[in-house]
Amino acid sequence: MKKIILPAFALLALLTATPARAWSYSDGDVLLIFRESGHNDVEFDLGNVSQFLGQTNGYTATITNWDSGLVTTQFGSDLTGVSVILAAANSPASTSPTAWISSADPNVYAYNVSQSAWTANLHGTISSLGNRPVSPFNVPPAAATPTNAYVIGPFSSQYGGASYDYIVTGGNFNSVATWSGKAPFSTVPVEQVVPGTSDFWQVQPTSIYPNSPADSLVGTFNITTNGTLTFVAGPRPSTIAGVSVQGNISSIQFSTTVGNTYSIAYTNALGAPVSAWPVDVNTLVGDGRIDTINHTNNNNSQEFYQVETH
Repeated sequence: MKKIILPAFALLALLTATPARAWSYSDGDVLLIFRESGHNDVEFDLGNVSQFLGQTNGYTATITNWDSGLVTTQFGSDLTGVSVILAAANSPASTSPTAWISSADPNVYAYNVSQSAWTANLHGTISSLGNRPVSPFNVPPAAATPTNAYVIGPFSSQYGGASYDYIVTGGNFNSVATWSGKAPFSTVPVEQVVPGTSDFWQVQPTSIYPNSPADSLVGTFNITTNGTLTFVAGPRPSTIAGVSVQGNISSIQFSTTVGNTYSIAYTNALGAPVSAWPVDVNTLVGDGRIDTINHTNNNNSQEFYQVETH
């Protein structure tokens, strides 16, 4: 019988080899997660959040550094009903601790959270999502291109503790969409059901209560049923919900986003670009609801309106 004898240094290398991993998570990385009841979670590391920050309003990019085929293999070619989450958090030791997280729209609860809630519920949860698949669970990487993905069964006896569903609920699997009440937006889910558009918020800690500062809307992510993911920087366009007139006062009702400032541009003659229309001096700060600005029509003529977001 032949004997196979390995040199000592070769045997040591085999024993100490680093297990394969899909990513090397760092604070600030954006995690893209797909989930649906009865299925495994599919999780990607998209890289640092800076790729989405500081872009001009209206900047648009199709996000391609993830494998949509891996997602459709898990959930089917039509992703209708699948939930999508995006989340990131920098270090608590940063000079400006910040988390970035998606939410459904409308969201009337997008206001800064306490330092303790930020550290435990945001950074703690998001850091666990990024680190647990690597250590201590050593989840095998998914066969994906690019190779930045894990497919994790929430109820797997071996790897379930590294799954999104398990981590955000502490293992009780209740109210996954709001992280069992730990998510920063009260009853508003951090998940967006496909197809749809989710808000992407910048959330920071505050010591100001009540009337905490508003979160900042970085932009929106749109996901289609075939898995096309698109990012648009800046606020959502506002939609006029109605106009009522009493005397020479027009009351314009429109959708708002928390923290954005709104005004009304108006004209009584179409033709000129909207950028040339006069803007009413009245403004308001959005609260995520349908809000109203009153405009005085001094000419008593038919007018046209557009909501301006600042």
